[in-house]
Amino acid sequence: MSDLYLPVVDGKIPDSTATDTTKKKEETRGTTNLGHDAFLQLLVCEMQHQDPLEPTTNTEWITQLATFSQLEELQALSKATENSQMFSLIGKNVIVKTEGAGGKETLKTGVVDFISMSGGVAKFSVDGSLYSMDQLYSVVDTDYLYEKSKPTVTEKVEFKFNGDEPEDLVFKVNLGEEPAKATEVAILVGKAILSSDYVILDGDTVTIKQEILQELEAGTYQFSVVFNDDRLTTVDDMLKVEIYNSHPTQKPEEGEGEGSEGTGSEGDGETTEGA
Repeated sequence: MSDLYLPVVDGKIPDSTATDTTKKKEETRGTTNLGHDAFLQLLVCEMQHQDPLEPTTNTEWITQLATFSQLEELQALSKATENSQMFSLIGKNVIVKTEGAGGKETLKTGVVDFISMSGGVAKFSVDGSLYSMDQLYSVVDTDYLYEKSKPTVTEKVEFKFNGDEPEDLVFKVNLGEEPAKATEVAILVGKAILSSDYVILDGDTVTIKQEILQELEAGTYQFSVVFNDDRLTTVDDMLKVEIYNSHPTQKPEEGEGEGSEGTGSEGDGETTEGA
């Protein structure tokens, strides 16, 4: 019996297997997750190095094996839940984390096109690239995304137009980003829209020609900028225009013209001569 007692140190038999196990534990030190393989290694290690004087009972083995089975089931359930959540992302706007140059993390926004299944692992597609669930940063509401991307007037403008020294009104706009990107603008003054012949968009610069400003009566106006995005975004508090010394083109009143004016003058003359 003495031979049996000698190799036992602190309830364990020091052999090459124990040394290998110790190395593996040192390699994974600091890990907080106990996975399927790690749990199995611990269970086998315990069986190999149990104290012969106080061996583990069958009941204890069964309990640990049951725990091992529960771990497998929980892992399978977790994977199924993850895959189910991923399929629910189809058609939604998401923000994903990507790794750029030098390992710098960047965020990318897009719509989930489809889900790819390979080897039991699901990944979602955004703009032709596949991402795993741990790269999902956020699911974005459509209205929120549109509000963040919609076009706008870059800076508030207060413009004074002097009809005696006329000049164009020039200001900057931001045409927005997808899905709210605009390509054209229109200008409203009250309920009237300025002719597109006098409103020029060049890149992000809008020019309202002096000729159309000259046609407005003197006064202060709040111009509204209307973009042609899907929701016709309107900015009505960023463009204030004060007009003075304007020279609107005088239009003849309805029913009046050169012929009628000539006839009226000739008639008046004849009436005066007769008197």
